[in-house]
Amino acid sequence: MNVWLLVCLVAGFMGSWATAVHAQGAFEDCCLGYHRNVTWRQLQHARRHLHQEVSGSCNLPAVIFYFPKNRILCGNPRDKEVQKALNLLFRRRQVHWKALQASLAGKKKLHSGKSKFKDSSSSSKRNASLSDSR
Repeated sequence: MNVWLLVCLVAGFMGSWATAVHAQGAFEDCCLGYHRNVTWRQLQHARRHLHQEVSGSCNLPAVIFYFPKNRILCGNPRDKEVQKALNLLFRRRQVHWKALQASLAGKKKLHSGKSKFKDSSSSSKRNASLSDSR
């Protein structure tokens, strides 16, 4: 009887320990500190950004800048250089969006309305033979 009690205690302990380890393993990707001496020269090469809010394990408001070659920089949202870089990224996105809209508006229609096949209403012989053989 003592063996069964020991097995149940060990199994219960292992079950509770495994869930605690799993919960600790699920962490968020966030900035835990700001990069110091962030320069405009660095930030102007950013491809995109993400605003980090204070929530969960992320206890610091930050702006995460993403650069080529998977480089990341965490900036203070109150820093003047960071705000300048955010404005630059916003303007870049507007310019690209307007260019995309203009190119889509100037495109010709893909279909002229007339089919290029001789008789588009009739089915092919292959389709007809497959349906007859069943």
